[in-house]
Amino acid sequence: MVSYERGTLLQSFSVIIPWAGPAVSTLLVARRMRDFWNSAPYLLYITPLSFASTVLFTFEYMKHFLLIAAIYSLVSPLLLTYAFSKKFDSMQINVNEYYIEVKLKVPLLSDQVIDPNSLFERVVNKAVRRVRNPYYNFKLKSLNNCSNLKVSLSENKITMRRRCGDIIVEVIISNNDTADMKLSISY
Repeated sequence: MVSYERGTLLQSFSVIIPWAGPAVSTLLVARRMRDFWNSAPYLLYITPLSFASTVLFTFEYMKHFLLIAAIYSLVSPLLLTYAFSKKFDSMQINVNEYYIEVKLKVPLLSDQVIDPNSLFERVVNKAVRRVRNPYYNFKLKSLNNCSNLKVSLSENKITMRRRCGDIIVEVIISNNDTADMKLSISY
């Protein structure tokens, strides 16, 4: 079962407004979640609601634009969420002769309680989706079965590390809305 966040759920009900609702609602959800895959559960109810409100309004008042309204209300939530999530997509891959280093920023919600294990798992799942090489992808998937997560606190940041053979993952949380992840995989 998918768990929805209350704030995001309330923001997404602006989809009921015909024609403007799909764009406003998907932009609010995508801005809050900052990732297409995190926004996908919300699209499961935003898309049918946008279709219903826009098509009913168009059928009642502007029957000539019914086909355009149907296409717009079905396609715009998906396209806008994808385009807006690409804005926050920040992944760097640095390769040298000794190791591959992957750096990414993972969005955090400000009203979310940070559990280090679930945050670490979410960061690794995002890296698994992004790294396409099957060898490294397999190594990342096996990362949850390795050593314990080591958490160190300092005055203004939380650092979480896990080592699994030749893979070192480090997640640094230094402000409220992003977590910086550095993944080093040796050849």
